Amino acid sequence: MMDSIVAKDTIVREFKKQIIEEAREQGIDCVLELDKMRLRNKRGVSPGTVYVDRELIDASRELCVEPLKGPEKKYDRQIQVYVIRWRPSQCSVDPIEEIILDEYNPKHVIEKLSELSGVPAEYIYCTKSQSFPVEISCLDIENKLDWYSISSESYSLALYVGDGYVIYYKDNRERMKELTDKERSEIQEAEEAKLKRIKEHNLQHGHKYWKLSVRSSIPMVLFSKSGSEGQEWI
Repeated sequence: MMDSIVAKDTIVREFKKQIIEEAREQGIDCVLELDKMRLRNKRGVSPGTVYVDRELIDASRELCVEPLKGPEKKYDRQIQVYVIRWRPSQCSVDPIEEIILDEYNPKHVIEKLSELSGVPAEYIYCTKSQSFPVEISCLDIENKLDWYSISSESYSLALYVGDGYVIYYKDNRERMKELTDKERSEIQEAEEAKLKRIKEHNLQHGHKYWKLSVRSSIPMVLFSKSGSEGQEWI
């Protein structure tokens, strides 16, 4: 547990500096760099709105820190969204990535996914956005999620995009792999083993909380990336 007090109307970038210094002093086991970290609110167990450096701290919300691999790419009114590529021909998903959206527009989302993947926009199919984390088996992704194309009139009604939401996407030219009973069993066993590892990690290490306060305390959670198939709150 880490206690920290932040002054009212503190700018986000200045608070990041304070977090780094206090984490170092208290021996928090995480490397934080000023230009490679995010401060965001916490929406239940999910990551929420990302605060840009020039904003003021909102002490009425729960906050979390997300270490980044590179410099922050989100600015001002842009939207940060997690995306997962579904590969039907392999019955597998790629590691989670993110896109930064300039506007709330289904066509823009699909164009960004095309830019990321190299798949022409007309072949990109994607799901409506969902709160993180999304718990669904690879055996169910193809048939239990609703898929939309750039020409789908209903997609604009199905899409709600906010910081921290998740979108699955695919190349619609890929055909679904026909699995043998053995392959289905292997996928189920692998997914169950992954869930077990996550639960054991949480039991062993628990959750890391940083308490902050502006006259009253609000919790801060450390958000990190783990595994090749997604991210978990740990």
